[in-house]
Amino acid sequence: MKYMVLKGDEKYTKVEYKKEKELKNIFGTHYQQIVSKSSFWIPLEKQLKSKRFKNFRHSIGDGFLVIWANPTTPTLYITEIELERHDINRHILPQLGNFISFIQSSTIEELNDVRNFLYAEIKKNGDIFNKIRKDTKKEVYELLDNSMEDLQILLVIDRVSAELSIGLSQIERAINVKIRKIEISRFLSEKKEEIILFSDSELEEDSILSPKLLDQYTIEYHLEGKPAKIVSIVEEFLQYARGKGLKISPVKHYIGFYKDNSMIFSCVVRKNSVIFYAKTKIGDVRFEELMMRDVRNIGHYTNHLPTEIVITELEQVGLLKRYFDKVFTKL
Repeated sequence: MKYMVLKGDEKYTKVEYKKEKELKNIFGTHYQQIVSKSSFWIPLEKQLKSKRFKNFRHSIGDGFLVIWANPTTPTLYITEIELERHDINRHILPQLGNFISFIQSSTIEELNDVRNFLYAEIKKNGDIFNKIRKDTKKEVYELLDNSMEDLQILLVIDRVSAELSIGLSQIERAINVKIRKIEISRFLSEKKEEIILFSDSELEEDSILSPKLLDQYTIEYHLEGKPAKIVSIVEEFLQYARGKGLKISPVKHYIGFYKDNSMIFSCVVRKNSVIFYAKTKIGDVRFEELMMRDVRNIGHYTNHLPTEIVITELEQVGLLKRYFDKVFTKL
């Protein structure tokens, strides 16, 4: 079947990629428009090593994507670029499996090796280095260190087949790992003018209260592999929220807390902190005991919640409860 796009009087015909490198070049050219303007693509291969498992295969990805749209929760993606026609069971899934093994088994030293590698590469690009510092008000080294808390996998491909989609879903459920999928197609007119068509699983999975997501993600999904202190922070607040009669809905990137079908709180669980977001603005509910930040103009997983609170210690949960009571009463 021949796929075409009609724009005005021009017909654009889908062009199949002859080589993986063509798709890599397309992504490298348009990644900021596709993913985020607050991102940087490092198209360098680096061998990922883990000493914990003897049978671990050292794997090499196609590059790394750093996103700092929200400086509190930056994300680092190990990126694999593939074509649909590549063998799923012999090539695509094993390669992603190697990345998963690295994420789950890497030591602090091995993660630091990746961080140092990325820092050296970013430092070579003065414009990006300074942009990160200006956008985040943080040092690049600190941002990268924070991004290692949420190391994820990005698969860039021309098309996710039904068979691959099933395989990836099974992996995500069984192994509790996040795999972002971006499909990119290229269309050309007779005048060689180009249109790029893409889909992003991140956008599809952000819909609030999607029944599919409610079935797929659980509280345990968010707590698995997290330090005992972080688990205790989340569990104590969950118990408090249940006592208030809130509906608790975990989705892929956050846990939502609902009052009368309206999300008034959410939290993102990291390895060294739990980031809470509240529906009220800082000026509407004053509470000086907690450090808060206005994030109305900063992208994050629950953009309609304007106030951010970072909790790192169990002792802070008592203060968070008092603040939450004020929010709960106001809303």
